[in-house]
Amino acid sequence: MNPIGRLAARIPRSWFVALGAVLGTMMYALGIRRRVVLENLRLAFPDRTEEERRAIARATYRNLGQMVFEFLRTPFMPKAELERIFVYEGWDRYLEARARGKGVIACTGHFGNFDLLAAAHTLRGVPITMITKQMGRSGANDLWRRARRKAGVEDLVVSTGSTLAAATRSLKSGRVLGYVIDQNDPSRSAIFPTFFGVPCATSPTPAVLARRSGAAVVFALSYPLGDGRHQVVIEGPLEVPDTGDRERDTLLFMQDLNDRLERFVRLHPERWYWLHRRWKRRPAAAAASAGAAE
Repeated sequence: MNPIGRLAARIPRSWFVALGAVLGTMMYALGIRRRVVLENLRLAFPDRTEEERRAIARATYRNLGQMVFEFLRTPFMPKAELERIFVYEGWDRYLEARARGKGVIACTGHFGNFDLLAAAHTLRGVPITMITKQMGRSGANDLWRRARRKAGVEDLVVSTGSTLAAATRSLKSGRVLGYVIDQNDPSRSAIFPTFFGVPCATSPTPAVLARRSGAAVVFALSYPLGDGRHQVVIEGPLEVPDTGDRERDTLLFMQDLNDRLERFVRLHPERWYWLHRRWKRRPAAAAASAGAAE
């Protein structure tokens, strides 16, 4: 174990929690993407007061800071701690999906510590591949990717148009494909299910990939229980509708996944990543972009 690993393993978890809360509070006070967070909260919760939305925002930043330290510590966790960190609801659902023998697509969202979920399960023998888009070079991004690799998570960086091929290769190699469904999709293939009642550009990849490969789809996420453990919820296997209208079937399937995520975000709004522009692209904007291109 390297010196950083030894240090991380020795520091009590309560210290990481406290440091993370301080980091998150500082980010909120400095206004880092605070305007985006509050705009998103107003869109999702128009019936709440401004003070209620600001309270969710502050809690979101505190949780984000704690998640960073918790995830960076994961590769160095003692085995005993790693074994007790998750409490499962629906593990049999994953086993059922895996037993079909054609691979598993685990759909999740920017909810709870989803990177910890992937890293800990890879360390426990469930090999996870996360497909991500190319991001700008920065110290933070490089550190995050190194931590993923250290935990054994395969971090596939794909370019536009290459996602399906990369995902298919991963499934055929026997890895579980972790797919984050709540990212704004700028491509022409984006579809527009709703999230909190507002249309949002969404990749159809999980539905298309399941249809082409026969892979089983589960919905999975986790949230902290407050005592160092995380509740994992796994739903499925989920079937892509097959009515003969592929566009409509794909939209219905991705809407179902969005609805599942929204249900948990409404229960634990402070656990979702409000800092990203989920509703950046709308159907009208997509139509205008297509018209301009023609």
